[in-house]
Amino acid sequence: MTELMGELMAELPRVRRGPLDSLYAALRRRAPQIAATRPDGEDAGLRVTYRGQTATVVWDGELESYAWESEAGGQIGSDAEKAAEVVAWTLGASGGPGAPY
Repeated sequence: MTELMGELMAELPRVRRGPLDSLYAALRRRAPQIAATRPDGEDAGLRVTYRGQTATVVWDGELESYAWESEAGGQIGSDAEKAAEVVAWTLGASGGPGAPY
């Protein structure tokens, strides 16, 4: 039986787990109207777009916090749900602070 389970588990897609993947999932829940592109590699950021505005959010491993890639010192925070609120609010999308889960 364990051999069969191993075969079945090998067929399942790998789930990405990391800070940017958590932010991607939070954005899908909190502000689905924002287009978000998952990062390709470890050093890549999460590209977000809404109504012609584009930004990239990165994970700063040293500070253990989300940050805007384009703004020096543009720290967002370490919580994915709260970071999704900030991203939505910054881009002018509903789902910002105070939006229901």
